[in-house]
Amino acid sequence: MCQAAKKLSLIMEQLAYAPATSRSVSESLVRRAKQSLDHEIPLFESNRQRDHIESLAELYSIIVAINVLEKSFIKDKFHDNEDYYTNTVMRLINQYNLILKDDEIKREFDDLDKFVQRLQLDCPLAVKRIQIGLPATATQSHGSSAAVNLAPSASGSEIALKGKAIAEATGSFITLMDAIKLNYNNKEQLHPLLTDIVTSTNKVFGDYDGRAKLVQWLIKLNNLKLNESLSEEELKEFLWDIDVAYKGFFSLLE
Repeated sequence: MCQAAKKLSLIMEQLAYAPATSRSVSESLVRRAKQSLDHEIPLFESNRQRDHIESLAELYSIIVAINVLEKSFIKDKFHDNEDYYTNTVMRLINQYNLILKDDEIKREFDDLDKFVQRLQLDCPLAVKRIQIGLPATATQSHGSSAAVNLAPSASGSEIALKGKAIAEATGSFITLMDAIKLNYNNKEQLHPLLTDIVTSTNKVFGDYDGRAKLVQWLIKLNNLKLNESLSEEELKEFLWDIDVAYKGFFSLLE
């Protein structure tokens, strides 16, 4: 009995090391595949990593969305509803800037041009719009400088709306000039204040002396890196251009 048991054990050991047939291998793979489908496969090692990847995906989708809007704007598809284009692009640009306030996301993102190139994104219109930092409706001159309707024939509501817009524009100019005098010198500090000037004055006039310079400064500020700031000479020039635009704006109100 003992010899029979030893013989059976020896046979089992030999079978264990015997070459497997292709059928047995296939059946084994199928069984393992079926088992793996019943288990959740983690895509992220931590919640932080998940948030990180999702933020980069958001940046990707924002760039694509802005490019679609820009193409539609060029084709004049927003002729009867420019406010939708303006508000949507402005909201997307704000979301884009907000996501990049995270230092880790900023390091991974690196640079807009590099990010687009790395992911093979063909969105040149979006890249240009993001670099400017404002919708086309806010940066383009509308041709007519006499947009304010304060004539006696204007309704009370029209006068009230324009009066509010003028007050907002005035406040925006003063706020930015005070900020420069207080040595505000980087993108995060100055770009939102200059954006307020351009958007608020657009509600009053389509164009005025010095407006083109403001748009140029918008682009310059928007292209500053997080560790970059304007020099003392640049701040003096910036303040001068703001003052010229301020006087140009109010000269049309006289």
